[in-house]
Amino acid sequence: MQEQSVMEIIKWFIGLIMIMTMVSIGLFCVRLQDINTFKQQVNYQIERKGGLTTEAVEAIDKYSATNYDGRFTIESDKLNQKVSYGEEIDYTIKATIPIQILPLPDVSLSFKGNSVSQIR
Repeated sequence: MQEQSVMEIIKWFIGLIMIMTMVSIGLFCVRLQDINTFKQQVNYQIERKGGLTTEAVEAIDKYSATNYDGRFTIESDKLNQKVSYGEEIDYTIKATIPIQILPLPDVSLSFKGNSVSQIR
């Protein structure tokens, strides 16, 4: 009889670990989707400010700090430069996404994007 109660406890423990893992994966995916709205904001700033100017980078950093707890940073060869109308700007967004619930290290990912300056 004692073996059954031990096995029951082990089953509950394994079940709870599986549920925690699935919830953690779900929360990670929700946070991963934030990159789409952040990339849209980066494209908007590039189009409206004529490139990744100092003003645009400050607005992007402020947006990241305000809405995403500073999880996103931007890198580019044309950082702090104003570009001419129609010129493409390639950039990379570095994301640091924390793993919720489980005691695992943060995940660092990079996403590439590009936009076109709309300022004449």
